[in-house]
Amino acid sequence: MIHIVNIKLAWSTYFSSVLTWAIFIALLPACNGQTKETVLDRITHIEDSIHYSVPKLPRLCESTDARTVSVDIGDCILHVEIEGEGLPMVLINGGPGGTHHYFHPWFSKMAPRHKLIYYDQRGTGESDFEAGEGYSFLQAVHDLDRLREELGIEKWVVFGYSYGGGMAQVYSLLYPERTSAMVLVNTLPLLETAVFSGDQEKYLSERELERRSAIIRLFVDGELTMAAFLYNLTLNGDWKRQSFYKPAYEEMVRSALYEWVNDEDFNSIVSQSYGDYAMDGAFVHCPIPTLIFEGANDLTWGPQKSLSIKENHPNSTFILV
Repeated sequence: MIHIVNIKLAWSTYFSSVLTWAIFIALLPACNGQTKETVLDRITHIEDSIHYSVPKLPRLCESTDARTVSVDIGDCILHVEIEGEGLPMVLINGGPGGTHHYFHPWFSKMAPRHKLIYYDQRGTGESDFEAGEGYSFLQAVHDLDRLREELGIEKWVVFGYSYGGGMAQVYSLLYPERTSAMVLVNTLPLLETAVFSGDQEKYLSERELERRSAIIRLFVDGELTMAAFLYNLTLNGDWKRQSFYKPAYEEMVRSALYEWVNDEDFNSIVSQSYGDYAMDGAFVHCPIPTLIFEGANDLTWGPQKSLSIKENHPNSTFILV
């Protein structure tokens, strides 16, 4: 286990706009009119049949004002989209193996005040499936700083969601002079001393669980593509594992098509490597302004996880949703 120790630095940075706008954006999906059904309604929905293809819809990237660039970080080309001007903020998605796509369209609201950097990590999305010396958690963190260098950014806000939150935390410790602030949303804990117990199937009915098992068998047997696998799961209630509001149909389609695209065995390889890191006590004296969002009813890690994260970042601004 690699323990990351405390750092002490003198810092002077501007954080108020990040705080104000990140709160707004993080809550925006819940204010998007999606009030017809929530997990609390416990409505069971089972499709009449299995879908072996996914309808085509354009990427949400195409509806933004972001410019797309291909960035050579030395041994890999990364797909990058840049939107807006102002304080730079890089958005690090979850996974391992997710893509930047689910940050659209929510973060465009921040473009008037921030330069938003969306990107797909090496081995995912539209970036090169180029393993280099081998896919790993640390490789992804170092790739992030190589991206910053190639974009000519002196320092930026690192915004990490889920697995990306783990990356953001390690990045801030390895590259503190390049981190103007940190925003963590439902972050990967990376805590050795804490044990978490989630309950992602809490709101799925027995029929939905049965259909979920059948869909998984079809995928394992090679009868469904990854996109079709995700599409069938979501249509048959699986959205309840990680969402409070039921996504609109178009969101389900785009999620299946664009939000989980990665190289072979990418998830399992990188998941094994981030298990080597522990950050217990690493942020006790952290001078980097930090904003944390956690869910009171987190089904992935359980309710105790939010408290553990708060305790590990005692100087942060902590918001329990």
